[in-house]
Amino acid sequence: MNSKAISTLAIVAIVIVVIAVIGIASYFILISHHSTIPTSTTTTPIVVSNTTAPVTLTVVTFSGESAQFIQYAGDLFHELHPNVQVQVVSYPFSQYIDKELTALSAHSSQYDIIGFTSTSALDVAKYLLPLNESDFNFSDIIYPQEDFGGLYYNITTGKTEIIGIAYETAVYLMAYNATIFSNQTLAQEFEQEYHMNFSPITYENWTVVLDVDQFLVSHNITKYGFLIDDHVAHGIIDAFPAVFGWYYFRDPSINLGNPSGLPNYNIMFEGKILPGFTYPLPSFNSTAGVSALITYRELVNYEPNPSQIQISYDNLPEFFSKAAVAFLFTSQLSYINNSKDVLLAPLPGGYAETGTDFLGISKYSLHPQLALEFLQFLVSPKVQEIAFLKFGKFPISKQAFISLISNTSLPAYQREWLQETYRAALNASANPPNIPPTYPELIPSFNNDVFQFLTSPQYNATYAMQILQEAANSWIKAVSQS
Repeated sequence: MNSKAISTLAIVAIVIVVIAVIGIASYFILISHHSTIPTSTTTTPIVVSNTTAPVTLTVVTFSGESAQFIQYAGDLFHELHPNVQVQVVSYPFSQYIDKELTALSAHSSQYDIIGFTSTSALDVAKYLLPLNESDFNFSDIIYPQEDFGGLYYNITTGKTEIIGIAYETAVYLMAYNATIFSNQTLAQEFEQEYHMNFSPITYENWTVVLDVDQFLVSHNITKYGFLIDDHVAHGIIDAFPAVFGWYYFRDPSINLGNPSGLPNYNIMFEGKILPGFTYPLPSFNSTAGVSALITYRELVNYEPNPSQIQISYDNLPEFFSKAAVAFLFTSQLSYINNSKDVLLAPLPGGYAETGTDFLGISKYSLHPQLALEFLQFLVSPKVQEIAFLKFGKFPISKQAFISLISNTSLPAYQREWLQETYRAALNASANPPNIPPTYPELIPSFNNDVFQFLTSPQYNATYAMQILQEAANSWIKAVSQS
C-alpha cells in the first residue's frame, strides 16, 4: 500500500484573492505568537468555492478537545470564507454514533461532515462520499493513522476506497514518570536484583515490564505499577491488542507472513484467508493469545481491582499520580497533572497501536465541495500545528510534526513527546479490527469474555484458552453472518 499526495495549507484561489489575503493575514496573526511556520515549496492549492450566499457546514462528532479543535479550525476557515460558518455538533462518546446513524439512515442532510473512530469506521462508510486520492497530498499524511479507519479495503475485489481523513495522530504506548526512572539509586537496585535495565525505552519484552511492576509495588515506590485500561465497555479492545501485538508479530503460525494482519481485520485475525473460508479466522485463540491474556491479567494485578474500579480512558490520568507508568493513547497526555515530568516510550520491543479519529463527507450533504475544502484546511500543516499548540492534539501532518519538533521555544518534554509519538506513529500496527461487525458485535463479545478472565480468581492457561475460544466462536459467527 503506497502513500499518496496530501495537501498542505495553501493560498486561496484567485477568484477571491482579496478575501484570501485578509483571511490569511488574520490567520498568521492568530498563530504567530506560538511558533514560526515554514512556507512549503510543495504546496498544493486548495480550491475555494466562490460562495456568495451564507452557508453553514455542520460537523457531528463526539464531545471533547477534538471537537473544540475542529470548531476552532472552523472559525479560522470562516476568516477565509466570510460567507461560510462551521458549526460543530457534539454528543457524548457513548451516544454520538447512534445519533449519526439515525440521521444518516434517514438520508438527512443535517450533517455535512461525519466524525468517527477507527473501530466505527465501517458502520458509517456506506453513508459517506468516497474521497479522491487527488484531493489530498498523502505524502504528508502519517499513513498508518489514515490506514486504520480512513480506508476501506474490499478483499474480494482488491479495491481500496478512501472513506475519511484522519485529522490527528493518536498512538498507544508507554508514558512514564521520568523522576522515578531517572533515579540512579532505584535503577541500580533494580538492575542488581533483576539483571535488567530499568529504563522503559530499553524494554524488549513483557517479562521486563512485569518485573518492573513487581519491583515498584513490592518496594512501596508507587501504590500501582503500570496502569492499563481494563474497562469492559470499550477499553479492553484497546489494551489487549497492545499486549498481543508482541506475540502476534513473532508467531508465523497466526500471522502467516503478514505481521500486521489483513487490512481492516488486523492482528486479531490471522494474516491470510485459509482455503474454504471467505474471511480470516481469529488469531487470539492460540498459544500466543493465551500468553498475551495472562500477561494482561498480571498487569491488571498491579492496579485497582477491576471488580471494584476499572481503569478507563477517563480516569487513567487521575490514577497516574499513584503509579509509575501508564499504557495510554497520546491524546490522554494533556489530562495528566505535572505532565512535564512524563516521557514516552514505545511498547516493549519497539511497536505501538493506532487509535486516531476521522472525518468524512456525508452523501446527503448539500455542500460537499465546501466540506472537502474544510477537510483540506483542517489537515494542512499550519492548522495541524495549532492542533498541538492550543489543544494538545498531535498532528497528522508530517510537516507539522517536523516543524514542531524543531521549535526550540517549546518545552523539552513536549518536543520529546512529539519525537516519540512521530516515531511510533509511522510504524503503529498492533490494531484491533474495524470490519463492519466490530463496533456492534465484536467489541462487546470480546470485552465481556476477557473481563470475566480479568476478574476471576483463577487465570491459568487452560482457563485463558477457554475464554479466548468463546470469544473466537462469537467472532466467527458475527463475521460469517455479516
